[in-house]
Amino acid sequence: MEPTKREIKKNGQQKWEVDFGTGENGVRRRPYFATENDADVAIDKYKRDLKAGGEFWARMPITQRKQVISVLEEIKAVNQTPRAVWEDWKRWKKDNQQTALTPMPYADVVEEWKRRKLDAGKSQRYVDEAAGTLMKFGKGREKQPIHEILASDLDAWFALHKKTQADKGIKKWELSTRRTQMGRFSSLWEVAMAKGWCSLNIVDRLEPVGKIGVKVEIYPNDITLNLMAAVMSNNLTKKIIAPMALGFFGCMRPEEVEHEKFGWNYIDLKSGLVTVTPEVAKDGDQRTIRLQPVAVEWLRLAKELSNPLPPVNERRLVDQCCELIGLKDWIRDGLRKNCATHLRAVWKNDYEVVKDMGNSIRVLLKHYADLHVPESVSFEHWKVTPAKVNAYLKTKAWLDVVTTASAARQAQSASESAKHGD
Repeated sequence: MEPTKREIKKNGQQKWEVDFGTGENGVRRRPYFATENDADVAIDKYKRDLKAGGEFWARMPITQRKQVISVLEEIKAVNQTPRAVWEDWKRWKKDNQQTALTPMPYADVVEEWKRRKLDAGKSQRYVDEAAGTLMKFGKGREKQPIHEILASDLDAWFALHKKTQADKGIKKWELSTRRTQMGRFSSLWEVAMAKGWCSLNIVDRLEPVGKIGVKVEIYPNDITLNLMAAVMSNNLTKKIIAPMALGFFGCMRPEEVEHEKFGWNYIDLKSGLVTVTPEVAKDGDQRTIRLQPVAVEWLRLAKELSNPLPPVNERRLVDQCCELIGLKDWIRDGLRKNCATHLRAVWKNDYEVVKDMGNSIRVLLKHYADLHVPESVSFEHWKVTPAKVNAYLKTKAWLDVVTTASAARQAQSASESAKHGD
């Protein structure tokens, strides 16, 4: 409707009222002015605004008009106004905005991160494994500049790992795993910041993982026997006898065994000694490990079979062994933790254990001493020799382990197929 004006009395004074019709909120707009001229100015401005708005709307494509109407309806449904939404967006943009001297695709940042980690002495296996996780998050955003990725994007991806989703290839992360992965992503964004590819480490905006209680656990001797039997079950898995033995019976850290600067030249089988150099050892903690007789036996066999050190495809082959015996819960540094626990019965002096294990064993022993493992159980650990394993491979007990694991895999496969209607 056209706006109309009329002369009225307001508080005993002559005024001019202009009726602009009913507004969006259902309230009729009837402002009043001191003079007729002021009223005419207001009417003229209203008409100019209406004309400008109408021309803008007339030029807009039909599809875009529908989008605008749809958004406005959604805004109105939650009792908001376009102005309020716009101001909220500007505040959000200000809080999340990043600057980048040189926009860099996410995948390229990961490549730079890998290069730096390798230059810093990290093992190829660690770098490949960590980069694999980084790129799982980056799937579909490989070419997106890293400064455009929001903390909410990463937080939502972390939330997916709160439970196992086998159909999506997602495994549940315990708190310790979440903290480890947050550290990896944080270091990725630190690289990007250092290169001028972003100005904010988005991990700082995620809720940090608090103090985590230590879960004290080691493999029982029957699992140790089954794992070594799985390793010895075929020629392919025999290629990882050396890293398994160095962990289970030689108290080496996985990252030390896998280090590119570690190899057979640091193992003296005649003297039963392994030298862990500062470049290889954690925090430069050089030490010489005194091998137990069973460790020497395993390493001699590994050398005869030309086991590569550092190992090749170790993770895949270890997974193959775990699948063969149905072992689903892989204890982090589990082989070394077994060694630490059972060495206490051999040396009967924690300081001697520390010499073989390295500096962090002080904390390890503080917790693993509480397991109160009987000496008889520890001594059985040191009897898992190649001869014992070869004999075990010929028993019904081993056949039962493999058969049970195979049946469990088939049942799980059938269940998943039924779930997806295959």
